[in-house]
Amino acid sequence: MTVIHANDPTTQFLSLLYEQREDLSAHITEASTNSAVQRAIRNDDTVLMLGHGNKYGLFSVPDSDGQYRRFMVDGRYVQFLRDKTCIGIWCYANQFAEQYHLHGLFSGMIISELQEAIDYGITATQEEIDKEMVKFTQRLRDCIDQYGLKDTPMRMKELDDVKSELTIFNYSNLYYLE
Repeated sequence: MTVIHANDPTTQFLSLLYEQREDLSAHITEASTNSAVQRAIRNDDTVLMLGHGNKYGLFSVPDSDGQYRRFMVDGRYVQFLRDKTCIGIWCYANQFAEQYHLHGLFSGMIISELQEAIDYGITATQEEIDKEMVKFTQRLRDCIDQYGLKDTPMRMKELDDVKSELTIFNYSNLYYLE
């Protein structure tokens, strides 16, 4: 498995998806060159892409102004992702995948920061968001490992033991695309 995940403290909890995995073959970060990203994707059957992003791709880390100006994965890499099993956990990864006809497990909008909750009218504190995102990520890893990608969206909804505005929103925004 190739992991593409920037060293962004606001998405560090996502490392729970790949820590201590025996099948991890490459870990691509913001320090990696575009050719290293391409090479890692080409050399693996499964690509795990994590962090912040939008429908155009997966962001690198923000610059000193807090702006995301570089994509770690975008349309340039689609030709290499098409025949792979993809897992994309970033905001609107499902739209990116649908646009390019990728297959695998993808998230829609996921609330991982207080400003996102405010923007979507979801009542939550940063403490609640942090706690629930760790649970969400641990459960996501367990579901992927136990049930496979196709059944993970349904299983995750079943595992929502809090049923708050936040958890209902997040647990309902996972999609399997064939």
